[in-house]
Amino acid sequence: MILSRHQRIGAAVLFGIAFIGWVAVAVWPSRQPDLSHLSEPPAPKKYRTWEERRDSMERADSIRYAQWAVEREQRYDSVREANARRSEEWKAERQQWYDSVRRADSLWHDSIGIHYVRHIKKDTILDLNHCDTTELQLIRGIGAYTATQIVRYREQLGGYVSPQQLKDPYFAKCQLDTLLAHFTADSSEVQRLHVNTCSLDVLQRHPYLRYNQAKAIYTLRRRYVRLHSINDLRTLPELTEDDLQHLAPYLSFE
Repeated sequence: MILSRHQRIGAAVLFGIAFIGWVAVAVWPSRQPDLSHLSEPPAPKKYRTWEERRDSMERADSIRYAQWAVEREQRYDSVREANARRSEEWKAERQQWYDSVRRADSLWHDSIGIHYVRHIKKDTILDLNHCDTTELQLIRGIGAYTATQIVRYREQLGGYVSPQQLKDPYFAKCQLDTLLAHFTADSSEVQRLHVNTCSLDVLQRHPYLRYNQAKAIYTLRRRYVRLHSINDLRTLPELTEDDLQHLAPYLSFE
């Protein structure tokens, strides 16, 4: 089959176009399509609204929980303080009843002269931190009840630092003002409260500390981890200067 001149020209043109297209495909650098928009599809508007609502609910719940925790702690503190007050009132009533019974018994024994078989010499002085109830009863004016009270108060204090402590309100019924000349107090063996390590219960058992004062000292100690001297306690409104003066010999800050 013999092609005409126009057919040969058309075939040559088609072949050239095909060759040029093949060369262009082989030489032109390949380019990958951008599929980043397909990997993480945007969240629908409804989904975003739910996420925001959930976050706001979580924040509101955390705020409500914090408020509830504060209110619970306040309720617990009020209950503890009320229980402590009731316990102190009950102990005071019980102590008053015991004191009345012991005082009546002591007055009866003193009236019949049981405790005054012999008396201490006028120039003899007793050390309040070493004498016992038997030695105390050798002084005229001190019976079994008063002697027991003196020894018991010594145990509660941790020792006497001065005979003037026999004028404390604890001895209001004993009337020992006229007998102070018969006593002295060696304060070298006084048991001190270690403020930086003792518990709240130990602090509040000391006769010179009420519950609110002991709690204030304990809270201050926990806030600053360690107290260095009694001057650190002067910032507490619960303690007056007289209170600090009475407490000073019984506190240790080591």
